[in-house]
Amino acid sequence: MPKRILMLHGLAQTGEYFSSKTKNFRIELEKLGYSLYYPTAPNKYSAADLPEEIGSADSSTNESHEVTAWIEDDLINESYNLPQTTITFLHDYVIENGPFEGIIGFSQGAGVAGFLVTDFNKLLGLTKEEQPPLKFFMSFSGFRFRPDKYQEQYDNHPISIPSLHVRGDLDTITSSAKVDALYNSCNVENRTKMIHKGGHYVPTSRGVIKKMIDWLQAVNKY
Repeated sequence: MPKRILMLHGLAQTGEYFSSKTKNFRIELEKLGYSLYYPTAPNKYSAADLPEEIGSADSSTNESHEVTAWIEDDLINESYNLPQTTITFLHDYVIENGPFEGIIGFSQGAGVAGFLVTDFNKLLGLTKEEQPPLKFFMSFSGFRFRPDKYQEQYDNHPISIPSLHVRGDLDTITSSAKVDALYNSCNVENRTKMIHKGGHYVPTSRGVIKKMIDWLQAVNKY
């Protein structure tokens, strides 16, 4: 059975765009026998209405006034939600394209992935036959959801699978505090933090990619 990885893009990106921006990393993962799957978020919102809290849009990906997103804003409460449209979409995507061995996310996609891996199958309504337990989670500029209604999930279900949390030292969009909040939502023995010298993106340098590949090989004991 092929080894599949679910890839969740950032705010205002698409699966195709995320694939192009992670080309160097993807090539190295493919050498290990992985196939990467890049869905595009099912929701579109007005860019003007998006609060800063749910992530910064990459303006280079969309020239229209709409942006794709995994999360929806809650203007009344000045907050945000993970909508049922995203849950249903990802449930169906896993059924149709999985099962997956791991999940990798960037920015808002990493935030969503981080929440889901607290209890992936239950939150997406999947059986163990449809989706066996995930083996790893990689977060690039990911964050812990901040609305109060999500805190119990993190607190009662710490992320137990091996997790790698990567942040750029020059990242001005996802602060170190936000990255640490997700990192601290993981079991101590299975979490790893990595800092690269760049900004808000998945690193492309050969040296950093090698470190990420080394981590993956170590946790999966190839």
